Amino acid sequence: MGDYLKGKRALVTGGSAGIGLAVAKRLIAAGAEVVISGRNVEAGAVAEVELRRGGREARFIAFDAGQEESVRALIDGTTDTLGGLDILVNNAGPNGRAFGLGLVHELPSDDFDACIKVGLYGPFWCCKYALPVLTKAAESWVVNISAIVALRAAPKMTGYAIAKSGLEALTRQVANDYGGQGVRANAVVLGTMRAGEGDISTLPEGFDAATLDRVTARTTMVGHVGSYADAADAVLFLLSPGARFITGVSLPVDGGGLAKLAYPDYTDVHG
Repeated sequence: MGDYLKGKRALVTGGSAGIGLAVAKRLIAAGAEVVISGRNVEAGAVAEVELRRGGREARFIAFDAGQEESVRALIDGTTDTLGGLDILVNNAGPNGRAFGLGLVHELPSDDFDACIKVGLYGPFWCCKYALPVLTKAAESWVVNISAIVALRAAPKMTGYAIAKSGLEALTRQVANDYGGQGVRANAVVLGTMRAGEGDISTLPEGFDAATLDRVTARTTMVGHVGSYADAADAVLFLLSPGARFITGVSLPVDGGGLAKLAYPDYTDVHG
């Protein structure tokens, strides 16, 4: 991979586990100094130790993406720790009740509000307080982690889909308004992801990895789900010299799911 990010300073929100941790590992491997953040202090401490193996520079800072003052403190703490900021990866997002799942007429307003606070206000606040720092660098990047439900409807994904749709609009706005100051902003639009071939930690009850792959085969062109490594690789591509003329885009990393029309195969009709 090389060390093309040597000397760069990065913040990955939601970086203590999952996709965020995978991104942080890739950033460190490419030479960056990294701060990760999240709500779970215990998980953050474990992740910090893991990232610092081999003498790498990494630190965990606890924060709540749904609280503006917590986000402001995170940006201040990151800037103090790293001496500046070149890369912001907005990965922290809704989970649990804050996912905002339900039919529009049934979704409690408190659940919807919780989803928007974490999934849209959180990245907005991160950009709001990080951009004055990012624009001081010769070049800088914002990468927002989105999802295919921002572009295609899925049952009862009301709050989450609206939050991710807004996140992609935020991406384009930042790219447009700050491009002249050296900031490139892009979104990575993820399909279904899991950690690896053996990981079933994020699957619904009763599912195993083989079942998920079989179900997903009908919605992608490659016949299986993606991995956290696939997501992290996409982020690193957008930070690479090869992506220097790419900004304001939403890059699908979904095995062709967005490009595939869910349509019956009329050549496979029997009887």
